[in-house]
Formats: sequence, C-alpha cells, structure tokens
Amino acid sequence: MDLTVEKKLKNLYKLQAIDTALDNLKAMMGELPMEVADLEDGIVGLETRIGNIQSEIKDIQDGIGAYKNRIKECNQQIDRYKDQLNQVKNNREYDALNKEIEILGLEILQTEKSIKIQQEKLDGQKLLLETTEQHLESRKKDLEFKRGELKTIEKENEDEMGRLSEDRAKAEKQVEERLLKAYNRIRRNVRNGIAVASILRGSCGGCFARIPPQRQSDIRAHFKIIDCEHCGRILVDVTISGQETVYEPKPEKTTTRRKLKIGAKAE
Repeated sequence: MDLTVEKKLKNLYKLQAIDTALDNLKAMMGELPMEVADLEDGIVGLETRIGNIQSEIKDIQDGIGAYKNRIKECNQQIDRYKDQLNQVKNNREYDALNKEIEILGLEILQTEKSIKIQQEKLDGQKLLLETTEQHLESRKKDLEFKRGELKTIEKENEDEMGRLSEDRAKAEKQVEERLLKAYNRIRRNVRNGIAVASILRGSCGGCFARIPPQRQSDIRAHFKIIDCEHCGRILVDVTISGQETVYEPKPEKTTTRRKLKIGAKAE
C-alpha cells in the first residue's frame, strides 16, 4: 500500500533523528579516533626512518672497515718495499721504491682523513638514531594511552550504539528506496549530517535560510516532499518534527557520557 506524504516524512525524520543520535555518540569521542590514527601513522613513519638510519649506519661502518683494510694493505706494501730497499743494486731502483712508498704514504693520509669524515658522519647518525628511537618510544606511550582512552569511551557507549544501530536498521526499512538514496546523498554532502531539516522560525533548520510563506504553507500541507531551495535538505513542519520532543534512546548509566538530545520526534 502506498504511503501518504506525511507518513513518508515521518519515516524520514525518524531515520534522521536516529542518525543524529549516532552522530552525537561518535562526536563524544572527539578527535580521539583521528589522534589514534595520526599516532599510528607517525609510528610507522618513525619505524621506517629508524630502519633507514640503521641501514645508513651499517653502510658507513662497512665503508670505514674498507678504508681500514686499505690502510692495512698499504702498510704491508710499504713494508715489502722497505725490505726491497736493502736489495737494490742501483739508485734508479732505490728512487722508484721510495717513490712508491711516498705514494702509499699519501694514500694512507687521505684514507685516514676519509675515515675521520665518515666517523663524524657515523657519530651524527648514531645520535640521530638515539633521538628518533626516544621519539618513537614517546609516541608509542601516547598511542597506548589514547587507545585506552578511546576503548573506554567505546565500551561505555557500546550498548547504546548497538541499540541505535538496530533502531536505524528498522527505520531504514520503512523508507522507500528512492527517498533513502536521496537522503543518504544529502547527508554525504552536508557538514552536519542533517538531511531532513525542520522549519525553525520561518527558516531552514539546516542552513537557516528564510523560507517564503507560501512555501511554508506547502510544506505544512504535506502534498509533496519539498526541499530547501538553498541547501537541498528535505524540509518538514512542526507536525512532523515536533518542537521540544526528542529521539531518546533508553537511558544507560555512565559517569562520563553526557545526555543526548536531538531535535526530532520518533514515531
């Protein structure tokens, strides 16, 4: 059986009231979910950075090791050349050996200079690694605290959230598919999630734009579903929304959760 426009509007407004209650429950968590997500992303980034620093440290250490091996080879070669100096038969061979010893000596000096530069770089990377690890540990402690806080709030609201979700599933089935698609589309496109707005003092309860008197009369007549000319929200009059009535989930004891009040009327 086809529903009247008034019944369709009541079903829509009931769904809106439940969604608003759910939105408020989520808002009670504040920015905690985003803070937790940011901390998790930050920790992944720090762990990646630590891995890169450790890799750079290993490369520097390997480079220093190679330099030291080269110095050792040069010294061994110098010792061999010095032994050969005692066996030379002419000045030409003597000068050639001394020249080789001099070249190897210069290479040793250059290599020792390179080791010093790399050692300074290594010390800097080790300091950076220590600082980054401390930062990571601090972030992990913050994440543990924030997760605990979020878990506490979620646990406190778990029953109420579940009850509202069940109510929403039932209310959604009462709304015809075409209107439900329009409703969901509007909710996605507005900042406060209000797709069905009541008339408040002659204005749209969503964007607060003035509604012409004739349009208000048409809305009250329930001849058809009318949207706001400015924001596109579906408009309902006081007979649909009520003035002071609210959608009230069953009360649940809590020490930290404030009472929800959504300007809506449940059927």
